[in-house]
Amino acid sequence: MLASLCGWLEKTPLSTFVQDAGWVIPLCQIVHILCLAAVMFSMLFLDVRVLTGAPRRVGVQALARRFLPPVWTAVPLMALSGAVLIIGEPRRDLLNPVFQLKMLLLVLALALTFALQKTIADASLARGDGGEASWATQITAGLSLITWLAIAVCGRFIAYFMG
Repeated sequence: MLASLCGWLEKTPLSTFVQDAGWVIPLCQIVHILCLAAVMFSMLFLDVRVLTGAPRRVGVQALARRFLPPVWTAVPLMALSGAVLIIGEPRRDLLNPVFQLKMLLLVLALALTFALQKTIADASLARGDGGEASWATQITAGLSLITWLAIAVCGRFIAYFMG
C-alpha cells in the first residue's frame, strides 16, 4: 500500500516540479538542516542544564522560556521542508526503514519535549527535595537528548540505507 502511494505521489505535478527544479531540493535541505541545528542546540543546552542540576545565575525556567520557542518554531518548518523532500523522492523516504524509525523517534522526542516543558513550567514538579531537578525531570531530559540525537543520526543515514 505504501509503495502504491509512492508510485502515485511521484507522478503528481508537484513531485515532478520538485524533481525537475534544480533549486527546490537543495533549498529544502538547507532549511531542514538549519532548523535541525536550532532544535539540537536548544535541546542540548536545555537538556544538559537540567541533567547537570548545578545552580546557575539563570534558572531552568528562564532557559526553557528562551530555548523552547525556537524548537516549536523550527519543528513545523522542518516538517514543511521534509514534506517537500518526500514529495520529490517518495520511495527514497517513505519505504526506508531508517526514515520510518526517524518518524517514530520524532513523535517520542516531541512528546518528551512537551513533557519537559510542562514539568519545568511547574516549578514544584521540576525540583526535587534539594532544589535541583527531580529525577523524573532529569530522566525526561536525558531521554529527550538521546532521542533528538538519534533523530539527527537517522536523518543522516536515510541517504545510505535503502531497505
